[in-house]
Amino acid sequence: MKGKGGAPGTYFLLNTKAKIPAIGLGTWQSGGDLCVEAVKRALSEGYRQIDCAHLYGNEVEVGEALAEAFNGSLKREDVFLTSKLYCTMNSLNKIENSVRVSLKNLGVTYLDLYLMHWPDITAFGDATDPPSNSGNDHRQFLNRLKKAWKAMEGLIELGLVRAIGVSNFGVQQIKELLKFAKIVPAVNQAELHPFWRQDELVKFCQSKGIHVSAHTPLGVPASGPGPSDSGSGGEDEPGTPRISFRRSRSVHGPMLKLSVVAEIADRHKKTPEQR
Repeated sequence: MKGKGGAPGTYFLLNTKAKIPAIGLGTWQSGGDLCVEAVKRALSEGYRQIDCAHLYGNEVEVGEALAEAFNGSLKREDVFLTSKLYCTMNSLNKIENSVRVSLKNLGVTYLDLYLMHWPDITAFGDATDPPSNSGNDHRQFLNRLKKAWKAMEGLIELGLVRAIGVSNFGVQQIKELLKFAKIVPAVNQAELHPFWRQDELVKFCQSKGIHVSAHTPLGVPASGPGPSDSGSGGEDEPGTPRISFRRSRSVHGPMLKLSVVAEIADRHKKTPEQR
């Protein structure tokens, strides 16, 4: 990941022709001084993509780390910055204001990518889990999606963002969006890891020229072990504990403890965490 722009294989080409680094630092559940230090360390180690969201409540801290980096050897164009709009019932007329708040908090004049955080209209919710009443709001969301996306497209015209996309959208929701979108989403950021591959979603997005970016690539562990739920498939590997995961899914055994991961890491003379 070191080096300006990145060598081939360290980035993906979006449908906007922009390069998005293949690996980025997610800032969910990171706050305070630890968030500042994490972003500073990531940038010093060669990370060039920082993934943020207004809902995470830490964009000021991310901005503090960015300011220090930009006062050093890095330039704004060296770092790919993503943030997200959380669609609330009262936010559709305030999308421009929402992105301006993120820009102010991050201390920059534009975002490389701005995503619709969830395909739901709700008051509040967790940054990763869908709101509990998402099913009731789904029809309302589809009726208002066109208005929301038009406002997102306007952000590009204003020069506030370089690309727009979605997060946690399924195949049907993207199909609805593509019926009227003048600008095809550049990215769909979704939960993807070996235990939740979402092959159909990935193939569909690729067929439409939409880059699929994986969030929580090691899964989203709950606070403790729990019973298996439907959706993940597979059996426990002997000797690994079962950990319950959010969104009614389970990962059967921590990924870094799996033998296949250890074997791959050993071949490259790395630890599982490094791989």
